[in-house]
Amino acid sequence: MSNTSTFAKRLASNDKPTRDAALESLQKYLKTNKNLTLLDLQKIWKGLYFSVWYCDRSKAQERLCESLGRLYSEYIAPEKFHSFVLAFYDILGKEWGQLDKWRIDKYYLLVRRVLRHNFIYFKKNNWDEKIVNEWVEVMEKSVLSGDPSVSLGLPYHLCDIFLDELEGVMFDQLQEEIDIITRENDDADDLVDELKVEVASEVPVLKIIEPFAKLNKSAQLKTLREKCKCDVLDDFRLIEWGVIKDENEEEEDEDSDDDEDEDEWNGF
Repeated sequence: MSNTSTFAKRLASNDKPTRDAALESLQKYLKTNKNLTLLDLQKIWKGLYFSVWYCDRSKAQERLCESLGRLYSEYIAPEKFHSFVLAFYDILGKEWGQLDKWRIDKYYLLVRRVLRHNFIYFKKNNWDEKIVNEWVEVMEKSVLSGDPSVSLGLPYHLCDIFLDELEGVMFDQLQEEIDIITRENDDADDLVDELKVEVASEVPVLKIIEPFAKLNKSAQLKTLREKCKCDVLDDFRLIEWGVIKDENEEEEDEDSDDDEDEDEWNGF
């Protein structure tokens, strides 16, 4: 039996000490193994899927999902980061339809933590263009492909949480500075907005949300197209961060210019 098959079996054990020991060993294994195939990583995620399945208490679920998210930002070999992302969505996509109402919430949490630590990995690598572009390609050919075989619950959930998680990672180190600005300035809101625009200008936000822009145009289901538009593409935070322009303000500026032209006195 291969190492990955052994890991998968131990990770899927219904005995908690066995699962915990397997996860600790897996962290070291992922860090040092650069030759893992996509199939190897899928086997690992199949085991991790059942680790979450057998985890019952809410606090334990939170700790476990955080640990699984950290596999992306702290443990996976850089050469295998994108394959590990693909393996996650491949396995979760296949198993999603089996989830009942008693278990669905912990898998929602798992998706949130994995996404968060994907963004943390980007930030650690200074939002490297190549890393981000390859990740976008993975998302576009898997969970955000619009393929009818992908359970709608997954892209819907990503729409719900995507900008929340991106915002949290982009601005996670600003709170102390924001507190100082708020305490010392009357026009604090404007200064905080300027600070966020400055930080967001270093992040390829438009590229990161590109899969939703494509889904908004190509998804077969109208509800999915509208979900992408409403929850991601039209989110007011994209305007606040200076990523897109406020079309209403542009229209008002144009109307104002027209009024000025009409009011201008041109002599006799």
